Amino acid sequence: MSEKAQVRSIPALREFKAALALFREDASSSIDMMLMELHRAIDWIEHDRPAYWQNETRKAFELVASTRTALNTCLMRTVAGRRSSCIEEKQAHAAAKRRLQHCQEQIERVRRWTIKIRQEIDEFRSRLSVLRRRLDADVPNSILMLDRMATALEAYAGLGADIPLPDPQQQADKEA
Repeated sequence: MSEKAQVRSIPALREFKAALALFREDASSSIDMMLMELHRAIDWIEHDRPAYWQNETRKAFELVASTRTALNTCLMRTVAGRRSSCIEEKQAHAAAKRRLQHCQEQIERVRRWTIKIRQEIDEFRSRLSVLRRRLDADVPNSILMLDRMATALEAYAGLGADIPLPDPQQQADKEA
């Protein structure tokens, strides 16, 4: 106990306490904002994207059917005893089939990403809950400890003359 305390600034403790309280508020609001954004992303992936790609698949089926009909009509047509090559109709039908396949692949991708994002979200939330517990328990305890330290140091340094030190005799009387 021969070493001296190296306290250089008691007001710095008070300032740090205030900064810590501000940090807690900012961090809590940031967590709340992240959770809101997370819910929006989940909603987009689980509801908006599947509905969009199912609608696009339906449109693609209709396009395949209409291009098939146009191709069949073209193949049955003869001009001056010759059949048309129907190149444009064949290209349109092939493009419609590629679009349908793309839409079906997207539905499968969305399904896989929905599973993956659910796993990642569960992991993120568990880590976030640890941070939330630290902000709700540890930071307030640290703020209290800093306040007590500053008060004790002020009393020790004689700066807190308005802070009454407990009288050991009065305390003994209260306990008796």
